[in-house]
Amino acid sequence: MIVRIVGWILALLPEAERSQIRDEALSVVRQRATEPRAGPRRAMFAGGEMWGALRLVAGAHIDRWNGTTTRGEARMIETTRQDVRFAWRTLRRNPGFALSAIGVLALGIGANAAIFTAANAFFFSPLPFEDSGRLVTVFETNPDFGWEDATAAPANLLDWREEVGAFADVSGYSEFTSQITTFQADGPVVVGGSMVLGNFFDVLGVAPVMGRGFTMDETWQGNGDVVVISHALWLDYFGADPDVVGKTIEFNGGPQEVVGVMPQGFHFPTADTQLWFTNRWDPAARTQVWFRRAHIVRAFARLEPEVSHETAQAQLEVVMDRLEEAYPGTNTRMGAGIMPMRDFLVRGVRTQILVLLGAVGLLLVLACANVANLMLVRANDRTREIALRRAIGAGRGRIVRQLLVESALIAGVGSVLGLVLGSAGVRLLTASQPLGIEGATALALDGRVLAFTAAIGLSAGLFFGIVPAIRLTSDDVDPTLRDGGRGNSGGRGGLRTVRALVATEIALALVLTLGAGLMIRTFAEMRSVDPGFSPEGLVAVQFTVPSTRYQNRDEVLAFYNEMIESLEARPGIVSAGTVGQLPLAGTSWSSQLKADTWGPDRVGYEVLHRRADADYFETVETPLLRGRLFDGRDGPEDPLVIVINEAAAEQYFPGEDPVGQRVAYDREPTPESNWYEIIGIVGNQHQESPKVEPRAEVFENRDQDWGRSSWVVVRGGGEVDGLVPQIREVLGEMDSMIPIARTRVLRDVWRTSMAREEFLLQLLSVFGAVALALASVGVYGVTAQAARRRTQEIGIRMALGAAKEDVVRMMIRQGAAVVAVGLVVGVALTMLTTTALASVLDPMLFGVRPTDPATLVTVVALLSGLAVLASYLPARRAAVVDPVSSLRAE
Repeated sequence: MIVRIVGWILALLPEAERSQIRDEALSVVRQRATEPRAGPRRAMFAGGEMWGALRLVAGAHIDRWNGTTTRGEARMIETTRQDVRFAWRTLRRNPGFALSAIGVLALGIGANAAIFTAANAFFFSPLPFEDSGRLVTVFETNPDFGWEDATAAPANLLDWREEVGAFADVSGYSEFTSQITTFQADGPVVVGGSMVLGNFFDVLGVAPVMGRGFTMDETWQGNGDVVVISHALWLDYFGADPDVVGKTIEFNGGPQEVVGVMPQGFHFPTADTQLWFTNRWDPAARTQVWFRRAHIVRAFARLEPEVSHETAQAQLEVVMDRLEEAYPGTNTRMGAGIMPMRDFLVRGVRTQILVLLGAVGLLLVLACANVANLMLVRANDRTREIALRRAIGAGRGRIVRQLLVESALIAGVGSVLGLVLGSAGVRLLTASQPLGIEGATALALDGRVLAFTAAIGLSAGLFFGIVPAIRLTSDDVDPTLRDGGRGNSGGRGGLRTVRALVATEIALALVLTLGAGLMIRTFAEMRSVDPGFSPEGLVAVQFTVPSTRYQNRDEVLAFYNEMIESLEARPGIVSAGTVGQLPLAGTSWSSQLKADTWGPDRVGYEVLHRRADADYFETVETPLLRGRLFDGRDGPEDPLVIVINEAAAEQYFPGEDPVGQRVAYDREPTPESNWYEIIGIVGNQHQESPKVEPRAEVFENRDQDWGRSSWVVVRGGGEVDGLVPQIREVLGEMDSMIPIARTRVLRDVWRTSMAREEFLLQLLSVFGAVALALASVGVYGVTAQAARRRTQEIGIRMALGAAKEDVVRMMIRQGAAVVAVGLVVGVALTMLTTTALASVLDPMLFGVRPTDPATLVTVVALLSGLAVLASYLPARRAAVVDPVSSLRAE
């Protein structure tokens, strides 16, 4: 029998080595099996463990032989292969442990892979432009206006282009996407268009795949009406016509020549851009005041080779000083700065990405601690096995290596599954669209992400594998073998290590759950903010009245008036109005403000502008606070009038009544300035987000400051689903050749303004929930292990009359002590990093501080409650054990 077992073990080794060790192994087995003395050598043959003991004898003896006689890489590869095979068999025999460890690790690695993919796209992957490291965004600053990264005035941009030698060239684009109508065989189609300078593509370093880009001369009027289209537009709307370049096509009612088709996937500067057209400024504008006053172009430049950012910034400041001296009316205290284009494009999401990276990093550490905990619990069941191997001569290093191979196998499988989960997470991130460099990047798993996943997988394997390996090989083997496996083989040190890991899990779970709690509070506070209008039952559509069929102001205004009347005559529609920009959808243009009664030093530096009619305020239910709204007295030929919001009244007219005052949109009005009478004050509407305070704003009368493109806002008496078909029907009856460019439900607009916070809330909530689950499992495990180790003690206590409730309380106290340590560490960590947390989290929070006591107390209470529940279950199980049975088992 012994010979057959040893032969089975030797069959695992290469054929060339079997005969060399067979006789020696058998001799050792026979000698140790017949030794009369007790001790570790004899104990391994006790009872029914003969088979396992013989396998360990031969395996350990062969391990020792390998350690003393192995030479060369071939032997190392063979030994590693054996370790991997043994580890795989071990995991297969323990599927519950293997699946739990791999699943927890895959979750942590998958979350890290997904978030790192976003970080890689934003921070590391090159922008889709030639030599993108030389591209910088150029912005204007002004402390009077509160500008830190403002768009540029066209005249200033052209001066930079001519005078800053560090710039190889300077270009720019509009940050607003225009809705362009093109006419196809099946009717009109609306596409997104971006207005750019003529050298836009040249400075970016992106060439069309067909035709050409623009020339700088085409920036100005009189040099041809030309457009460049996207690859997607060429495929979808032009049927991949190879002769599309040079064709004249109707865009916005006018003939435009297609001169180029851009590469597939290129959509910069916005994801909606399908068509590019030039600014087409009047050449006379170069000498006009508005050309240096209107900050409407997002400028960027390509640096000359080998020119540093510091050199370019210094030259730019010299030019700005000259411009301030030459044009004090428009350039007083006007500065400029540069920033690498990538940094500028990610400035709005940098903090969120860094927070998510930190969160998933903590989640990975927590997952590793949980897996290490699982392995330590399992190690308690393997102490006898390891002691036997060490007793017959296996070296500590050899055993540690075998255990690390098992950890590496778990980490490897977990990394592969984590990569699958990460890929799914990337698809979810792409679909959600709350974070990104719009039009410039795409999230994708590339070599850098794969390398990162492999690195964290390897690191995780070492992290959770080294502690159990050292723990298992550090104890004296004699007590372990002498105990005969009665449950104490791990020693108190092993349980202390488990408790330390669980306390770490609790601390990390507290930090992650606190982050989720703060975002929950933030989202709740944002939802409670009055947006300044009632979003329920509101739908808005945007379209453009073409100049080819409606050639003047009167015809355009008549069209809008007729449409409003037709809509309000429909059943189910309460009211309708027009506005140039929807609330909570961003801002339009801004200007300075000067009242005719103010002294020379008094000026309103920044006021926003929107165009609206009186019906708009009634439709969205924004209250009139003072004065009146627009009416029949305010026709196109009547004196100019405006309505201001409450923020403008408080900021620029404190302690006085602005109604009746006349204002101009200039720092120093001239005879050419237009003067507007303030006729009313309306409530504030949030322009950007509920967390951003409403800014000073004026509303121009639609009939006096008219435009071809507007939003028509409609309020229905019930659900909004039936409103859009009615709007389409009315518009079709009036002019079937005018397509609706965009449709928005105002409640969705309100929700979208909080999309980034909601997205972070969802992710952090998931991370927090996983952290709570892992921490609860850890508490459960440590309580269950403590109960196993104290089986004999519990049996004695109950035999002497202890009640089950006493046993339960005793075991819960043990789990609660571990939880208390973790909570104290977590709270202390939070308090010690208050400054760092505030600097990182403050931009994302609203109505709550990073160290909000209420949130912290709630999280601590939640963790404590879950920990008590996790401790109660194994404690209750331990308390129902029959004392006689437990003592007999011992």
